[in-house]
Amino acid sequence: MGRCSKAFLVACACLHAMPDVMAEPAGLYTREGKELGIASFSYNYEEPTLGVTIAGDKLGADYAGTMALNDTWFFRDDLRFAYGKADYNGSGFQAGLPDWYYEFRGLVSRDFRMHDFVLSPFIGFGYRYLFDDARGMSNTGAAGYRRESNYFYVPLGLTHRMGLQYEAVMSTTLEFDYLLWGEQVSRLSDLVGFNGVAGASDTTNRQNSGYGLRLSMIYEAGDLSFGPFLNYWNIAASEVTSQVMTDAMGSALVFLREPKNKTAEYGMRLAFRF
Repeated sequence: MGRCSKAFLVACACLHAMPDVMAEPAGLYTREGKELGIASFSYNYEEPTLGVTIAGDKLGADYAGTMALNDTWFFRDDLRFAYGKADYNGSGFQAGLPDWYYEFRGLVSRDFRMHDFVLSPFIGFGYRYLFDDARGMSNTGAAGYRRESNYFYVPLGLTHRMGLQYEAVMSTTLEFDYLLWGEQVSRLSDLVGFNGVAGASDTTNRQNSGYGLRLSMIYEAGDLSFGPFLNYWNIAASEVTSQVMTDAMGSALVFLREPKNKTAEYGMRLAFRF
């Protein structure tokens, strides 16, 4: 088990063992202000039908700003960036590939007081861009190329906040992300010059079906917060495109599809409110 996996399990156990619930904690409602966070997490991308995986550890930084629209309605903007080196397993093995992404979201939420806790449903719009650089050769002589993933989606979720002793708050968020559309850009021109490939063009495949899930458990004490999180994406196979590719045997029409894929991220986040 990796270091991020162990940290995730330990954090869940620690949060479960926090002090008993109190009736009237401070800061139970959504708070206005800005927040900076850092995260350490494991990243695993998989194409089940092809037996392909891209996995590694990442470090991330994020910013969030929350503004009150009135007494119970709020707007939140999120910006997140993460970077790491990943290992490719599929048509051979490649280690230490650059892999990074950024994401931004706008969310609208409302607070509902339910006796001794607060529920805050939210909805919004999000965009996620991921870049994976697999240029070069694997240990079996297979050539790689750059990949760019674009997801446009609607986040729909619910945050539950309850008070703990010493004016602390436990905030649990469950979210479903509905994929509006996706675009997978494959820089197949990177293959030219390898394995006899003399002609290939970049291609873009449209992705029309998929979803994401997110879960976090955050312990908040004053302006500091920390806790584990889990993010998951499940994207269906894309539409098919075609192009003519040329190698030593001549030119041929090839059909291209981005296969069904899954992505899982799990780790820890620490944030400071200001």
